[in-house]
Amino acid sequence: MSLQIVRFRTAPEQIPEVTQQIEAIFTAVHETAPPAMRYLALREADEPVFTLILELPDGADNPLLSIPAALEYRSHLPSWTDDDVTPRPHTIVGRYSA
Repeated sequence: MSLQIVRFRTAPEQIPEVTQQIEAIFTAVHETAPPAMRYLALREADEPVFTLILELPDGADNPLLSIPAALEYRSHLPSWTDDDVTPRPHTIVGRYSA
C-alpha cells in the first residue's frame, strides 16, 4: 500500500473555510467512489491543524488528481498556510483492524 500524509497549520479564522473545502472533497469522493482508496481528514481538537491521509494500492494512480473539488482545495492551500504541504510518503510498519 502507498500512504501519503499532508499536515498543515492554518489561522484559526480559516478553520471554517478549510473545513468546508474538505467536506466538498469528501462529497466528490463519495460520488466518484474510487476503488481501493482510503482517505481520512482530521483536525486537531482545539488547534487549527489539519492532517489528510491517503492510502492507495501500490502502483495505483491518485484519483484525487482527477476530482475538481480536490484540485480546487489544493489551489487554496498556499493561501491557508506557510507550511510545506507536499504529500509525504510513509511506510506502514504496523496495523490492526478488527
